Amino acid sequence: MFEEAFLKVGERLGILQTRVLAALVLAAGVFLLLIAAAVYVWLNPLAICRQQSSSLFFGTTIAEQGKVEAADWNRFVDEVIVPRFPDGFTLLAGQGAWRSSRTGEVVREDSHVLLVLHEGDGAADQALDAIAADYKMRFRQESVLRADQCARYRF
Repeated sequence: MFEEAFLKVGERLGILQTRVLAALVLAAGVFLLLIAAAVYVWLNPLAICRQQSSSLFFGTTIAEQGKVEAADWNRFVDEVIVPRFPDGFTLLAGQGAWRSSRTGEVVREDSHVLLVLHEGDGAADQALDAIAADYKMRFRQESVLRADQCARYRF
C-alpha cells in the first residue's frame, strides 16, 4: 500500500515536471520571438509605420560644369517625378552644404527638396530610389540624400 501511494505521488510529480518543462520551453520561445521582433524594429523602424513621409534632397552643382538649370530641373520633374507620383508631392527650394568625398571640401549649393507622403509600401520605396538614381545619372551627382520617417496624414 505504501508503495502504491509512493508510485502515485511519483507519477503526479512526473506529470507536473513535464508541464513545468513545457511551460518553460513555451516561455523561452515567446521570449525569443519578442527579442527577434525588437531587433527587427530596431534595425528597420519604418516597418511599423502605416504612413510615411519621405524627402529627397537634390543638389544642383555639377562638377566643373556649372549647375542644374531651372529648365533642366522642370524637365526632370515632368519626366521622372510626376509619372511616379501622379497623386501628388511637394517641391521646395533650399540651400544646402555637404562635404565632397572626392576633394574633402565643403560645398554650398542651391538645392531642391521633394516631399512625398505615402503608405510606406514597396512601390513608393522603389519609385523614390529610381528618382534618386535617375537624378544622379542625369546630372552627374555623387549622391541624393533621402530621409524617411513615420507620418500621420489625412485630407
